[in-house]
Amino acid sequence: MGTSDGRVLIIIVIAMVAFFVGRRFQRTRDTWAGWGGAIKDAKTAADKIPKAKADAWAAVRGMLVVGVVVLIFFAVVVNALRYG
Repeated sequence: MGTSDGRVLIIIVIAMVAFFVGRRFQRTRDTWAGWGGAIKDAKTAADKIPKAKADAWAAVRGMLVVGVVVLIFFAVVVNALRYG
């Protein structure tokens, strides 16, 4: 191999290494940005949990109240039919 062939080969190897290092750097940056976005999304979701929990319990209490009202209404109707 002559000296010019060796130089071309070294330039090709350096270019390939630079390409692979650049791709790895880009992948690392994208992964880091994705992680930051996931943390923001998790914080937003965590902030919504107390309100969602309160709303769920309010719905359960409301359903229990409706159930009790229906049972009382049913008892009144059954007693009215029995003694009427």
